[in-house]
Amino acid sequence: MAKNTDFYRGRRQRRNYWLIPFVLLLGIITLLVVLFYGVQKYATITDDGVKVVFSDSEREAEPLVSNSESDEMVFETVVPEIVFEAPDYSRIEATAGRNVKPLRAIYLNAGQISLESLQDAAGKLVDGNALMLEMKPRSGQLVWNSKSPLAVSYGLSTDTDFSNSLPALIPTLKEREDGKKVYMVAQISCFIDDLLATRSSQYALRTEAGFNYADDYGTWLDPYNSELRNYIVDLVKELYEIGFDEVVLADVMHPVVETVQNAEGESVKAKFLYSREMSTEPDPVTAICGFAVYVANELKERNGLLSIYTDSPRSLVRNNEDSGQNAVLFMKIYDRVFYRTDRYTYTFNLQDMEGSVPYGNVHDRFVPVVINLIPHDNSSWVYIEQLEEQ
Repeated sequence: MAKNTDFYRGRRQRRNYWLIPFVLLLGIITLLVVLFYGVQKYATITDDGVKVVFSDSEREAEPLVSNSESDEMVFETVVPEIVFEAPDYSRIEATAGRNVKPLRAIYLNAGQISLESLQDAAGKLVDGNALMLEMKPRSGQLVWNSKSPLAVSYGLSTDTDFSNSLPALIPTLKEREDGKKVYMVAQISCFIDDLLATRSSQYALRTEAGFNYADDYGTWLDPYNSELRNYIVDLVKELYEIGFDEVVLADVMHPVVETVQNAEGESVKAKFLYSREMSTEPDPVTAICGFAVYVANELKERNGLLSIYTDSPRSLVRNNEDSGQNAVLFMKIYDRVFYRTDRYTYTFNLQDMEGSVPYGNVHDRFVPVVINLIPHDNSSWVYIEQLEEQ
């Protein structure tokens, strides 16, 4: 019998039963993830494994980490502390002083420098071989026309026909008519500078009350000031360019800290205010030795010799906690160390320094600066002529 196709048979709807297990699986995975991250704070680690403890009292009774004998281990509370140690300058390697030749110089201060005086002094070099010129006195007024930014900003240069002629004059002074060479040395004061301290207090060393510090020597500058350090570096480079064979840094020292009475009547050391925030307590040694090391490093690649003064007998053998100087360190990184002395004490000063000269001859590197005396028993010296007051 043939099928009757006159009636419409409805289309059978498909049911997606496979979605049910997928949704259930997704829900289980989500639950596990939630439980995994949610119960971590209740986990307690022991030597036997990991336990999950939900009760606070039970957690307090359970040690965090136990040993094999189930004894609770107690950890001490550690408070981190940063300790800044003072620099150890004794470890600095000696780099200067090789091939230093004898220096026998006539000294002219800034007020004596003129065309006539220079020519006259060069003609008097019978026993000597050098002229030493004070190019930056304690007044702060430079003898030459410096183009250093700080000198230009505060009017510290000297703009005259003579100062502008120095770049041509210095080379001519080196050649004498008898064919002998004249060695030219420049001296500059570093931390005593009346002019700069007066025109800008930001470079001055200040008292605890905020005033510029001054004494019988003059007004003092801040040895920690980075701009001042770079100013000295700039001046040294300019003096080499002018034609000087050697530059000597003078007044690289800290003023002696005075003892004062506080409100309770106790004797305490007066404090100074510096332009730089420091992690350690400032002191004269780190100020002066830090400056000396910085300048020497900045002038490693230099065109002439670089030397420095020391001003106390104590500094010849160890740190001088008052002035901050250390001649033993200076001898490692500067070509010469100059020292004001006389014929009677220089012999003892020389003995103090003999073991601190890693390179060269101590008689050429430790130079006595004397007044109205030529020490013929030493190969190097600086002679200062000073008229006795009537």
